[in-house]
Amino acid sequence: MADTTLTLRPLQPADCDRLLSWIDSEDALYQWSGARSFTWPLDRGQLLRDLASHAGGQHELLAATDDGGEMVGHVSVEVNWHHRVANIGRVAVAPNRRGAGLGAALMRATVRHGFETLGMHRMQLNVYSFNTAAIACYRSVGFVVEGVARDSTRGSAGYWDGLAMSLLETEHRRPVALGDGIRIARPRDAEAIAALLTELGYPQTRDEAAATLLAWAAEPQGEVLIAEAGETAMGFAAVHRVPHFEPAGAFARVMALCVDARRRRAGIGRRLMAAVERWAVIHGCVEVEVTSLRSRDGAQRFYAALGYADRCAASGLLRRALPADPGA
Repeated sequence: MADTTLTLRPLQPADCDRLLSWIDSEDALYQWSGARSFTWPLDRGQLLRDLASHAGGQHELLAATDDGGEMVGHVSVEVNWHHRVANIGRVAVAPNRRGAGLGAALMRATVRHGFETLGMHRMQLNVYSFNTAAIACYRSVGFVVEGVARDSTRGSAGYWDGLAMSLLETEHRRPVALGDGIRIARPRDAEAIAALLTELGYPQTRDEAAATLLAWAAEPQGEVLIAEAGETAMGFAAVHRVPHFEPAGAFARVMALCVDARRRRAGIGRRLMAAVERWAVIHGCVEVEVTSLRSRDGAQRFYAALGYADRCAASGLLRRALPADPGA
């Protein structure tokens, strides 16, 4: 299926009523605009004054339209010409059009505009950590998590953490190839990952797997990779970068690897491990580490065949469970 394409144009005063209808609560306002741009309740006057104040400046307010000319999204792009850095903000998709890939289409159009039209070197944005769909959308376009801004905005139920994400021009023009049929995990993979883990002997519900994927999506030093055929997930690997202390560099630790039992001995595990190693090299790692239960003879043979050496005779794996209450 071909990716949806949206067209960007300058936001017009006539668009403000439609945009206003998308913002239906104070939390929705802050989630859309951050904590500084507007006050609740939002009204047409605020939007019109904001639009007029940015006319002809370095802060573009853009409408995204579909093939029929309907406004289905909105985004702002604030440019620093000297540093060639653009801040993306106010990302919104019409509520009645969500869930159809328009968020990714909006971001692809915004990225093309920034790098190909404006000539930017870096595009950056902030997203709240609970906004799982947005995080997954931005990552699907190539953005990476750089850090966390703790308690950056106060919502109705408490403070929200923000994530800083960015994409460089070189990454946009030459995206990393992880291997044939290998991609970064998305929220919709939760059901498949839960089934794979359960099959392996670690029972998981879809909601538990979804929570895990969210945590990893916001993890700048880790990645969950999916091996798929068509739209079917056949296996996954979770890898995390760990900096060395005494020697230089870092190493990558495979936290989990699982292949559908019906698809084993078909090279899927090898493809996943090759993708893990490729990811590790890109992230400055000098070696890859993996642990496997002694009872899993097949897994032990699999890793040995790939050149992984058992180091347990030289060093032990020591672990201690911690109390739920750190003060206990």
